[in-house]
This record gives sequence, structure tokens and C-alpha cells, in this order.
Amino acid sequence: MSKKDRLDNYNYMKNLTDWVPKEDIFKKDFVWPRQMEIHLPSNKEIACDFHCFYCQGSKLDMSLGMDEKKALKLMEEIGPNTFEYYVYGGAYTEPLLNPYFMDFMRLTKKLKAHFGIHSNGSQLKKLQEKNGFCTELVSLMESKYDYYSCSLDGGSPESHMKTKNIKYDAWTDIIEGLKILVSEREKQKSKGSIRVAYLLDKWNSGIEELTNFINLMKEIKVDSLRFSIPYAQYGNEIEKVQNYKQKIEIKEHLHFKKLLEPLMSKSKDEKPFIFYFAPVNQDIDRMLDENYKQCAYTYYQTTMGSSGHIYRCSSIATPSFDYGILGKQPETVEEFKEMIRVSQDKEFHCHTCIHSTARCNRMALEINTEWNAYNKENNYTAKRDSTMAVGPKKKRDEQKHVYSEIDKRWNKKEYIEDTGSIMDEENFRTPKSFQAYQANNTKK
Repeated sequence: MSKKDRLDNYNYMKNLTDWVPKEDIFKKDFVWPRQMEIHLPSNKEIACDFHCFYCQGSKLDMSLGMDEKKALKLMEEIGPNTFEYYVYGGAYTEPLLNPYFMDFMRLTKKLKAHFGIHSNGSQLKKLQEKNGFCTELVSLMESKYDYYSCSLDGGSPESHMKTKNIKYDAWTDIIEGLKILVSEREKQKSKGSIRVAYLLDKWNSGIEELTNFINLMKEIKVDSLRFSIPYAQYGNEIEKVQNYKQKIEIKEHLHFKKLLEPLMSKSKDEKPFIFYFAPVNQDIDRMLDENYKQCAYTYYQTTMGSSGHIYRCSSIATPSFDYGILGKQPETVEEFKEMIRVSQDKEFHCHTCIHSTARCNRMALEINTEWNAYNKENNYTAKRDSTMAVGPKKKRDEQKHVYSEIDKRWNKKEYIEDTGSIMDEENFRTPKSFQAYQANNTKK
């Protein structure tokens, strides 16, 4: 799908430069990012009620230490005319399980901002029956820019159970929940958007199931339906991600592109707008490009993680990526603004993340690719920092990737692995696959 054929909300660089001119990126002392992502800590008993095999944070540290009251207080003090969006989702959590969820929605609209919600849909019907949740949520949707996005990933109860790794039918209630949302939108004449996302796998991608599901979404009248291939999990070294690209993304893309093409929308005016987002938008090798240097994504978002920390990026919002932590939940707006200033750093190199078993998400990949092409003459200021893994080697959820240089760490904490860990710049932990990639590019 070309950019001109995308819905407006999927043109990420345009969204960014509509918010902050390119000329101001890395030039101004401080810029409020376009959006603040808040990863609510579910109900603090479980991270999520599903166990999806592709969940980005499921193999990492899934801390649930956020103080919701402190977060709401900070939002109140930040005030209006700062963030355009507050986006509620999670690297490993389900936001609708959080008892403070509607408090965040009400405050978002009080602050005259738009909201985005990324959810698995399991709680919609239950909460509507309990307290009229869907009715109130739709009443807060003032424009098409306020949206609810359901990660459904299944066209039947059977495939949904396998994809979500559960042993009960949650799919039927999710469908009922979506119907309730659309019904309330019609009753209230609301302009809000209701979207559905569908990750394709071996259980949910039969042509009959996909055709029936698309017809169901048309019948329900959701606004959009996005198909894509699951992203390789974070916490894996580059070579494993490249293997996933070869064995899954490239192979499955050819199959799904051919399968889905006749079913896709031909015009952006169609409702629902049905489209396929290809894996080129999550390609690890694009992130390894020699010119993929500065991270401009920090002007698009900043993230308060479920753990109770502020992170430079929503993709790495877990304590497993300690180097991405800017600090604990701030007490004051000035403290928060200083964290954002630190994140908007022309010297931070995207490859610091790539070599710490993290990666850019689709939005960041598009923004950083375009930004570094635009700023090629000046992006030399970005320097890759060395990081190291600390903690049990065989327990990925207990490992942290920290800066090798103690003074760069947000908390200046020392670890037993620090002995002999600081190496000169040429001797970073560089995976062999990256060396091969660079050598191959040099030959070209």
C-alpha cells in the first residue's frame, strides 16, 4: 500500500511534521511531543487476560508499578494545549482492566486532547453491563480523531482461542462489544472512530474465515480493518529477527498479499476501509541501514510505562530495556519536561536499541527513515552507545539491557557485570549477523 492510499492516521511522518516543523527537530530546546502514551498497569494482578504468542512484552519484565493517581495529577498539572493525543495501550497490558481507565478518558477530554485506545476488546460487553462503559466512552468521542482500536486477531471463536492462547470463547463477547460501541455511536450521533486490527497466523487465515469476517465487519460498520503479519518479539538478537523475516515475513507476505488483494478496499471512501499493512513496514534490515541514525520519534511520542517509569519510546517501555528509561514517574511538570528534553537528543543513535535486542515499531521506522534521509548531512552527531545485559542469562524476563557506562544510566546503579564491561567503541557487543550485513553492503 502506497502512502497516498493510506488513511490519514497511518501517514506517520506527515502527522509528525504537522505537529512540529522539520526545521525545529533537534534545534529547539524543548518541544512537547505529539502524543503521550500511557500504558496502564491492568488490574495490577495480571498484565493481560490473554496470552498471545506474539505479545511484544510477554517474554520481558512485565512490571505493574505505575501509580495511577500520580499519573492523573501530572496530567492535570500539564494542562491543555500540550499533547495533541493521549494514547492508552500497553507493551504487555490490557488497559480496560484498569479501574482508573475512565478517569483517564474524562481527563483527556477535559484537557482538550484526543484519545486513542488499543485494546483486546475482552472487557467491552462486561463493562457496558456493569456501568454503561461503552455509552460513556462514545459520549466522549468528539471527533473522528478519538478512536478505539480492537486487536481482534481471529475470525471465529476457535481461531481466536488458539491465537490468544486461551481455553474459552472470548470472541463472541468481543463481537457483541463492538456492536454495542457502533450502536451507541449511531444513537449519540458521535463522530468517533472504531477500528479493528487482525494479525494473520496459521489458525485464522483461511479464505473462508477471512471472507466471513470481513463481511461481519461490514455488517457491524466499523471504520477500518487492518491486516498484518505479527512482528518478531522483542528481546531477540538481530540474527533471530532476520531469520524470522526470511522464514515468516517474506514467505507469508507473498501468500497473504495474493490471498487478500481481491478483498481489500479500492477507495479510502469505503467503510470499513480494509487494508493490508505489509512487513516492509517492520523490516529489521531497514533499521540496520548505515544512515539510520538519529531518533526523531521522540518528537512524536513519550511514554509512561506500566512499570511506573518514563521511557523514550513506547516500543521499549519495559524495565528490560533499562537504557531507555528516563526516570521514575515525575512529581512535577518541570521534572517531566526535563525527561523529554533528554530524550530529544541529536546524539542518540537508533542502533543503540537495535543492538540491545529492541527495535523500532512501524511508526518509528517510517519517521526515522524519512528524517535521516532529510537530515543526512547533519545526522553524524548520533553515536551508538554500548549497552550490556545484566542478570540471569537464561531468564530473559529477569535480564536488563543497561548502558555500559555507569554515568549514562538513569539511576547510576552498579551491577556485578560491570567489572571489565566498558570497552572501546570498536569492541561493542556486535552480533556476527550485523558484521555480515555491513560487509555485504560494503561489497555492493
